[in-house]
Amino acid sequence: MGASTALIAQGALARDATSAGSIMRLHPLLMGLAFSLMISLGFWMYNYEDLPGEWIDTRESRRKIHAFCQACGAALALAGYVVNYQAHQGTNQALFAVSSFSEGPAWLRLGHIFIGYACLGGLAVQVMVGILKYRILVDDNDGNDSEWSVHEYIGNTVFALANLNLLTGLWLWKEYSIAVRVIISLTLVTSLAFGPRWDGTRGFLSSEAERPRRKKKAGAGEMAFRTVLGRT
Repeated sequence: MGASTALIAQGALARDATSAGSIMRLHPLLMGLAFSLMISLGFWMYNYEDLPGEWIDTRESRRKIHAFCQACGAALALAGYVVNYQAHQGTNQALFAVSSFSEGPAWLRLGHIFIGYACLGGLAVQVMVGILKYRILVDDNDGNDSEWSVHEYIGNTVFALANLNLLTGLWLWKEYSIAVRVIISLTLVTSLAFGPRWDGTRGFLSSEAERPRRKKKAGAGEMAFRTVLGRT
């Protein structure tokens, strides 16, 4: 996480700060901080045991840190979009079209644009669902962990889209050398493979010592949400 974020930042800030639309150099920096660092860290806090420090090995502490990391990541992603918007407006370029800020095949650049919007839309939904889930867990003393379980699936999808888009953006940004691109690509693929729990297990949250004492059926709100998404 730290290595990939540092390399992403180095390449982003290597672009000429005096060129037209130079604020665009902050776009990969902020997106790297959002997804490669904060949201990846949030996944590790949520999913893995044996992290350093006894204070962190409780469900309550992990949830607070997870929420903090994901909220910071979402804020950084929003900031990354804002600077992208400002750069396009400042140079009179359309948002949903290939621009002069990147190099490479037009289809790949368009793919980066539309995957990015899909990721941001999913992130907005994930934040709302996360708030609802966190409120229930706090109010119910962690006793209804199964409600709004769709939060996990949305999170995995958004994380996969984000890493895919970081990879495409990486290879479209000319300031990165081939060697740096390869190194960052490997770290992002590793983060994608080991960040979420793709096998359906729940890591730290499935610990027998910390397992909730009681379970409830999914509430009416979640059932309605699942119906909308086709998850009945």
